[in-house]
Amino acid sequence: MKKIYLICAAGLSTSMMVEKMKKAASKDGFECMIQAVGIPMAESIMPNADCILLGPQIRFEKENICKIAGDVPVAVIDMKDYGRMNGEAVIQQAKKLMEDR
Repeated sequence: MKKIYLICAAGLSTSMMVEKMKKAASKDGFECMIQAVGIPMAESIMPNADCILLGPQIRFEKENICKIAGDVPVAVIDMKDYGRMNGEAVIQQAKKLMEDR
C-alpha cells in the first residue's frame, strides 16, 4: 500500500483535500494511505513515505523538504486543484510522482 503525505502549515484545508483524495482513490481502486501533517512532523514521516505533496501555501518550503526527503518524490499541489479541492487531479499527481520514482 502506497503512503502519500500532504504537508501543510495549519492543516484545515489540507485535511479536506485528504478526504477528497481518499474518495478519488477509492473510486479508482487505488489502495493507498493518505495523511496530512504539519511542517514540524515532516522529518518524522519521511522514512515511511512513497510520495510527499506540499500545500501551495508552503511551496517556499519545497527545497528544504526535498533535502530531508532524500529519494522520496516531492511536489507542490497545483494551486487551482487545491483551491477547487480537486481530489481526483491531486491523486493522479501523486500516482505520476510515484511512477516516475
